[in-house]
Amino acid sequence: MRFDPFGPLVSPLALVVLGGLAWLYLRGANRPRLTGERVGPVRHGFFALAVVLLALAFDGPLASAGQRLFFAHQLQHLAIRLLGPFLIALAHPWPVLRAGLPRGLRHWLGRVSGYRPVRGAARILRRLDVSFVLLIASLYVWQVPALHNAAVTMPPLALFAHICMVLAGLNFFVATLDRRDGPEHANHRARILALVGVILSNILLGSLTTMKESLLYTAYDIAGRLWGFSPMIDESTGGYTIWVPSSFVIIVAIMVVFNGWNRAEVRRWNMRHSWSGSNAVALDFPETAQELRMKVAVPNRRLGRTLALVSATMFVTVLITGTTIIYVY
Repeated sequence: MRFDPFGPLVSPLALVVLGGLAWLYLRGANRPRLTGERVGPVRHGFFALAVVLLALAFDGPLASAGQRLFFAHQLQHLAIRLLGPFLIALAHPWPVLRAGLPRGLRHWLGRVSGYRPVRGAARILRRLDVSFVLLIASLYVWQVPALHNAAVTMPPLALFAHICMVLAGLNFFVATLDRRDGPEHANHRARILALVGVILSNILLGSLTTMKESLLYTAYDIAGRLWGFSPMIDESTGGYTIWVPSSFVIIVAIMVVFNGWNRAEVRRWNMRHSWSGSNAVALDFPETAQELRMKVAVPNRRLGRTLALVSATMFVTVLITGTTIIYVY
């Protein structure tokens, strides 16, 4: 069977949705008065790049190749589960998209978002632990061989899986890259731990898929794998994609979170002389060496425990992976 990288659209629905989002964004970008904030060219560029990347992943050569090559399918997952949502979260397009909506629809959404059940559901989904679990599940569930093989042979199921991945990735990165800080939002230390957890999950699944010795994803052999790839090399390369490139995306996200953490501390320092209604705020800005030691003692212990937990988790992950490879494969 001849492979046509520019053949029929794999998902017209995805293309319509992405086109609608692009239209809304362009419409909102031309209404700066309604956005309520200044949106620079960098954020515009992030959003445009995310839309193009998702379009290529859903309707392009990558999508067509993903139906006949496990490696290409994992590249597709990388784009729709991590890289595309990460770029969208960096762009923070919500004010622009809201400004692009018709006035009646904006008012309706404002009313609906004020309902208690809607607020409660949104609050739960925005929780860092919930978004973390959903992101991990969106990878592991659809890598189960029976489900993965079924999705390859049933395009509607594949579309459903990919939509779940996009939504899980977007929900996670919105939570971890939230520009706000404070008691009502996840602290930056927890965000970094969540991102490290994603890297560990990539290492575990990716290394197992790379180093296994049995064929799991046989649906790609129905029409034949592209370009003469042997099944084992194809699946090992796909596992490497889960393991390494996906983790690089998360490393960049960790750098962004560290940068946001630094900006938050600078904002707090610059506001140290602002009256907050309580003298307790003065304790946050020590002026003597003794006050500084008292201030940093607890955070330093927490940071030490965090680093120890990350190190121990990485050691256990490597140990479990190596043991599984030795005794199972």
